This record gives sequence, C-alpha cells and structure tokens, in this order.
Amino acid sequence: MKITQRGLNLLVLGLFQWIIPTLAIYENQAGVFDWHHIWLGHPREAYKMDDQHMAIYSERNVVASLDINTGAVVWRQVLENQIQQFVGSDAGILTISSQPEHAQFWNKTDGRLIWEHALVEETFGSANAITTKEGDVIVFIGTTKLVKLDAHGHLLWTWTRKANEDQVFEKLKLVHMDHLVYVIAEPDEDAGSPYFTVYAVDIMTGEPQSNFKVPCSHGYAEVSFIGHHLFWQEQDILKWTPIHKKDVKTISIKSLVKSLPSAESFTPGDVSLIGEIGTYTFILSATDEEEEGPNTVSVLVHIENDTLVLGKDFGEEATLGTVDFNQGKLTRVIRTSPEEFAVYSHPDQKELEIKHDFRLSGAINYVKLMSQEPLRLFVVTESSSVFCYNDTSLVWSREESLSQIAASEFVDLPEQKMWTQMADELDETASQQAAVDPLSRYLLRLRTHLAELRHLPNWARTHMTLAHTPKDQTRLTQSCWVNQSVSDVLYRDNFGMRKILVSVTKSGKIVAQDTARQGLILWSRYIRDVSFDQIVVVRAASVKLPPLVVAIGKTYSEMDGETTGFIRLNALTGEDYVTQVPDIADYFEAIVSTNIGVDKVMRVPTEDPDERTQLLAVYEAGTGRIYIYPDTIGARQKFIQDVLPTFYFTHQNQQGQLSGYRVVEGYRGSLRAEPLWKLNLPPQEVIVKRSQRANEKIASLGRALGNRNVLFKYLNPNMFALITKHTENKSMKVRIMDAVKGSILYETVHDHVDLEANTVQLVQSENWFVYHFWSNDQQARGYQAVVLELFEGEHENERVKSTNFSSFDNIRPHVLSSAFAFPYPVNAMGVTSTRNGISTKDILFGLPTHQIVGFNKRLFDPRRPHNKPTKEEQEEQLLPYAPIPDEKRLFLTYDLDVVGIHTIIASPSLLESTSLVYAYGLDTFFTRSSPSRQFDVLSEDFSKFQLLLTITGLVVGILITGPMVRRKRVNALWK
Repeated sequence: MKITQRGLNLLVLGLFQWIIPTLAIYENQAGVFDWHHIWLGHPREAYKMDDQHMAIYSERNVVASLDINTGAVVWRQVLENQIQQFVGSDAGILTISSQPEHAQFWNKTDGRLIWEHALVEETFGSANAITTKEGDVIVFIGTTKLVKLDAHGHLLWTWTRKANEDQVFEKLKLVHMDHLVYVIAEPDEDAGSPYFTVYAVDIMTGEPQSNFKVPCSHGYAEVSFIGHHLFWQEQDILKWTPIHKKDVKTISIKSLVKSLPSAESFTPGDVSLIGEIGTYTFILSATDEEEEGPNTVSVLVHIENDTLVLGKDFGEEATLGTVDFNQGKLTRVIRTSPEEFAVYSHPDQKELEIKHDFRLSGAINYVKLMSQEPLRLFVVTESSSVFCYNDTSLVWSREESLSQIAASEFVDLPEQKMWTQMADELDETASQQAAVDPLSRYLLRLRTHLAELRHLPNWARTHMTLAHTPKDQTRLTQSCWVNQSVSDVLYRDNFGMRKILVSVTKSGKIVAQDTARQGLILWSRYIRDVSFDQIVVVRAASVKLPPLVVAIGKTYSEMDGETTGFIRLNALTGEDYVTQVPDIADYFEAIVSTNIGVDKVMRVPTEDPDERTQLLAVYEAGTGRIYIYPDTIGARQKFIQDVLPTFYFTHQNQQGQLSGYRVVEGYRGSLRAEPLWKLNLPPQEVIVKRSQRANEKIASLGRALGNRNVLFKYLNPNMFALITKHTENKSMKVRIMDAVKGSILYETVHDHVDLEANTVQLVQSENWFVYHFWSNDQQARGYQAVVLELFEGEHENERVKSTNFSSFDNIRPHVLSSAFAFPYPVNAMGVTSTRNGISTKDILFGLPTHQIVGFNKRLFDPRRPHNKPTKEEQEEQLLPYAPIPDEKRLFLTYDLDVVGIHTIIASPSLLESTSLVYAYGLDTFFTRSSPSRQFDVLSEDFSKFQLLLTITGLVVGILITGPMVRRKRVNALWK
C-alpha cells in the first residue's frame, strides 16, 4: 500500500497531537509555578504626565509609563533603534531614534503609536526638539533645515538657514517663546571671529522674523540656556543676554561671589552653571580636585531684572549632588552620610532628610520631582536601582539592574534537617557531644520536630491551593532589597523546586532571588565601578558549609588600568565569606583584585582540601601564565596532583584565532600554558559561534533501536562545535572539534546563508548538536534547524573496543545529520536538564516575538524516516520526517510578553521529570518544564478526594468484615 504525502502529514499531525498535551499547562497554573518580571532598563529621563502617571525612557531603548504611587508598569514600548531624544508634553510623548532615523509620537495614556516620520537619506539634528500643547512637533533635520509636523505627523512648514562655512560643527539650540521659535547657533571653536547667531521663526507659518549676532571671545566656555537667557563665560567674566534681543550684560565671577565665605574657591576655570530654560534660578558651582578628594562649592543665583542676585549658599561639600528643574522649581539632592541624603527645594525653601542605604545602590545620578504635595521624588542610582520616596520613607522601588544581567547561576539550597543539625548538634565540641546522654539527645530531637509543626498551616496552604499571585506581591518581588528585615532561614523543598538564582549585572550588582517566591530578592550587593561578566558556584550546600559563589568582574582606573576582581560570597546571605581556617586566612581572602590580564577563568575538576571549594584556573594570555584561585598551599598541591597532567583548554584571542593549550609546571613551581595546536582559518573566514558543553548527567551510553540493537553514543567530553562564516561567498561552515588535540571530527558547509541580518544559534548536549540559521537557498529558503548526532560506529552494536576513552586515539565518530524547516526566527537557545538524565530533553528557543518555545528532542531526530515508518521504526517511536510545526501550545510563556531574551539556562530539580528554566535579557522569566510528563508525581487530574474516599471505604469495610470473618472461622471450628 502506497502512502501519499497528505496521508504522511496527517500521520505526523496525529502523532504530534498525542505529544502536545504533555507540554501544556492548566489555566489556573499560569503564574503559579512560573513568574515573569517586566523590566525597563536604567532610566535616563522621566516626565510627569499627570497626577497618577509618569513616563520614562531608558538606556535599553524602552519608553514606558509608570504609576507614580505604586511603580507598576502601565504600558511599555521597546524600540529597535537607539533613542536620541525624549520629549514629553500634554499631547503625547515624542521619541527620536537613529539608525535608521525615526521620529515617533506616542499616546501617553495607552502607549499607542500615533504617527511615525522616517528619514531615508537625511538625519535628525542634535538640537532639542519642541512639542506644543496641540501635539505639533518642531525638529531640526541636519543643521540647516527646521521642520514642523502636525499632530498626525504631516509636514506643515520648512525653514532653512544658511550655514556659515567657517563654522561647520555648530551646536544648535531651540527655544520656544510666545509665538516664536528661536534658533541659537553656537560658534565653532576654531572660528576666526566667533559669535552666537540667533534666528527668530514664526511658529505658525515658519516665516523668518529676525536674526542677530552676539560676538564673543575665543576663550568662551560654559554655554548655558537659563530662563530665557543665553549665558557664557569668558575667563573670569560671566556674560548673558536675552534670547530675543542683543543686550549683553557682564559681571566678574569674583565680584558676584565676593560676599561668600568660600569666594576664593570659585576659580574661573572650574566654574559651571546648572540651570534650565524657563527657570530663572540656577546653581553656580566650582569643583577642585584635592588630595583628600574633590571639594565643591556652590551657591543659588536668581535672575532679577537683568541682574544676578545670590540666594542660598550651599557652602563646601564633597559633591554638588543631583539637581532637577521642573516648572520653575528647583530640587537638589545630596548625599549627607552613607545612609541618608538631603533634599532642598526652591522656591519654597524646604529641606528634608531621607534614609537611604548608599552601600546597596551607589550614588544618585538622576532625580525628578514628580509631586510636591504629597512628595513623590523619583531617584535613579548608578547601580540601576530605582526608588520613589515621600517626605518620610520609601514608597516603592524597582531593581532595574536585573535588565542588565551578564550571567546567572542556580544554587541548590540545603535540606531543612541539615540546618536543624547545624543549630543543635554539629556546632557542639567533641566534649560537649560526649557529655550529652542518649535520652537528652532524643528529647532534643523531639523538641526540634515539635517546633517544626508551626510550619504545618503554611505548608497546607501552599500545597493544597493554587492561586494567582496578587499584583501587590508581584510588585514586591521586583522591589530592591533594602536590608530592613531579618531574612528567613533558607532550605529546599521536598522536590527541589526551590533554589536561589544568583545573577551578576553589568551595572555592578549581585542579586539573589528565590525561585519559589515569585523571584523575590533575598539579598543584593553593589560593587562600585565594576562591571561583572561571570559567576561561578564553587561550593554546593552541605552540612555546616554554606554554598559559595564567586562573582568575577572588571573595573578600570587611570592609575592601575584594567583590574579584575574576584568576590567570594555566601550564597545564602550575600555576605563576604571569610574562612575559619587560620592557616589559609592570608590566601583565602573574600575579595581579591588583580591587574594581570585575565583572559579566561576556568573551572578545575578538583577542590581545595581546606574549604572544599572548587578551584578556578586563571589564564593570562600575554604571559601564558596560569594562576590558581584560591592559591593556598593545599590547593596548589591538589591541582598539581589531580589535574596538572591532563588539564587542557582552548582560548580565542582578540583577533579571533582559536588555540589549544595544556597546563604544565614551569620554573619554581609556576604554572604556564603550553601551546598544543592552532586553528588557522582562511582570511575571509570569521568565527561567529562556539558551543559550550552542558554540565549534565547522561543516563544511557547508547540508543536502543526497535530491533533491540544499540547505537552507542560518542560521548567525548572534549568535543565542541565551531561555526564560522565566509564574508565573501555567504557560506557557513560547521566544525565539530576535539579540544585536546585540535582535530576536526566532522565538518559541513551551508551555502547561501544570511548572517548579516540574522544570527546563528547553537546548543550542545550529550552526543548531539542543534543549530539554527536563515538560508537563502532557492530550494529551502527560510529558517532551518539542523541536528548533528554522533555515534561510536556506523553500524549497530559497534563501539570502541577500549575501556578507557582518550582524545589522542585515532577514532572518528559516525555522524547522522538532518535539517528541518523551522517556523520562527531565534534569538537564544537552551536545553532542559534533569537530575539523572533519564527524561527526554526539550530544546528551548527564545523568539524575537517575545516568546519561549520548547520542542521535544524527538522532533530533532536525524533518524526520522522520510518514507512510511517500518515496524521497527514504529516500535522506536520515530516520527515521520516533517517540518517543525508552528504550534502555539508549546510556548512556555503562553500569552506573556517576555522581551529581549538572549540567554536561557536550566537546572535539574529532585524530580527526574522536571527541569527548572530561567531566561533573561531585558525581562526575566522562570518556569518548570517536564518534557516526559510528570511521571513521578500525581497529575492535576488525579482525584485526591476519590483516593481518600476509597481508602476510607476500605478501612470501614475491613472494620466491618473483620469480626464477621473471625466469627465464621470460629463457628467452622466447632462444627
């Protein structure tokens, strides 16, 4: 019987429908086991839209609206291009972005795009755009063309000015006064006769009204636009003129501040003006760098009838602080202690002291007064943490540093009984333990277990009910950790679902979250001027030994250059871990900083004998030296004894060249990297992707076939995949290599591949690789996913005869490959991981459509038959070959909008069926995945009530029939 293509497709669809229910979730489970945190990025500017809402834009090109009183995100728009300008108005929000050039106007209520204006060959100018109450926009195109767009984005008028050929790099400023728009062009620094040029343009018609020039000297500096005046400085002279006419006023800085006690500190070259258009008050300040640190003097200055009048003298301080101007009001925030900052507002002359822990957030670099009565002060810190204060306390906060995660790791929690033993027995000395009799020990254990009964109501509430997390709780989980409460003792649950997620960010923060409490932040640390890029779990939780992590980051200073820091933390508390072993205290510091060129940090498969932490090897490419962390005597001996003969690694230098090394012992016990091989690529070939081997357990050495034979997996722990692109012929080459000797185990070429507009993604697990790319091939145009699966032999039951594997053996694996049409573009890939590797795996894909989808590895089987499956193939449950289906029910994120995902990691739970998945980018998302169903726990369909009813019925039946049976037996004996 011949099967048609249509019948084959129906067969595939039917088999796939059998798989799908295993991957779906119930509606009432959404948001219970998983959580999604919406982030915005580090805010750059904020604007108050009304009494309840504020708009912000961030360095992640996000425009969003927040509730002023709660911090909840009302709406959010993520732009593809870099935002250059952000202007808020009563009519809406204007954004101007570059590459390509776009001007977009957004509805401030719901974030809907009202209109968009794009430029093809021109660019928007750097001059500030202006918006009117009616929704009209006035913006520069280049440096010569001024245009006005109406509330629908249509062009109303264009005004063009003639640029001065001697002043090519003019800086432009737009000022709106009454019915005119003033264009102020600053002089070029190299101009022969510098002058400011002011143009007046009618805002309704675009007709020029007037223009005039204001001469200045060559040494002019500190150009500012304050009130409706133009200010600049010429040596010790401060000059200003109204924008609408040429009327220059002058005053010497010394004469202006002569009445101040700190007058001598206002050195002309260090003076700066801080003000804003529309506000007739500004701050005059000067900063002097001294040996003890910077010293800043500042004073408030008012513009009154073309004269300058001194106001409040702020005196000498370590820093000027942060200043905000809003509708004629001035707000100044300055740090007064490590745990407090002061707020000064003008013109009401109000001063406040507000508690704030700067050790957890770093300095304040932006403030915005959202409301005076009641006070709502929006504060952004250099660690990307965001706060909103009233006049006494914190109203809400957002840990926006989690939008810049560089790396994350799951940390297992200890068992609860470990903590019980730690508190009761293991801290006792040997003599104390010997003095306690068995009865007292038993009573102590009994008292401990009785005390745990207090957790029973909470356990019943969390295990017997499934409820959505309240919105208030969701906002709480995204709040910053402010160290104002005593942390609970952390321990894992029965199924190992509860873990700690420790993340390091590019803004210098280390953040720990509880996976079982909707990602609630347990603790955080901030390291100033450090950008983290790696985190390593160096010790798992054990009795009396807390889990430890090492955060690795870089900083830069003019004196020391680039410096790398290693910070060892207790993963449960976030505190620096200080060893209790006195012999190694000098070599086991919690914080280590080095200015050697740290090019690679690698895990070493051994641990130091003192603190039982995993060793790290640090490679310095410039000298070829290898350093051990921690570098104790015991750790070095352990490394030399256990690892040194067989420690190999690869490194890709800044030029993109890949090389292999072996660690050997050098002069006087030093360690160095000995080059073994180098991959020489053609000039036009560039490395674009390299796989990383997953830290996983493998349950089966082979693959059982339908005929009871076995294909043995090629499980080489040193193999990796390398993907390169050819810049001229648009081809992509995939190599599978051995890291020890640099041999190429397999390679293939894909022609007509677009790697300019599309990226290639790659994942590795066990003995297989899956990669995703866009193909321009006419026969298979579209997204493709290719699987490569490696076996020890080409034939069934064929395997390597040696009992020990060695990369130096001349063994080439047999590779099976297959390509599948894939329905989506992909930004990130990951793979699930289970406790013993028995369950099948899901391959996880992060999509540009803000979703995460998981496909079972069975769909990426290179042995899927192209024809009608045989009986053996049916018994092996091989699906007929077909494209990967577009199935929305496989989305792990269901209807959530998880934006900007670029990394997906997984960790096993104690249940073999379940893997924990965490994805991060702009947003963060956590969930559970069970590719082989939850075969080790009761399903949600299981009727627990019916089971209890059945057990109760059996017990009652036994109680009733038991005496009857015994009576019958006794009567039988008397017969």
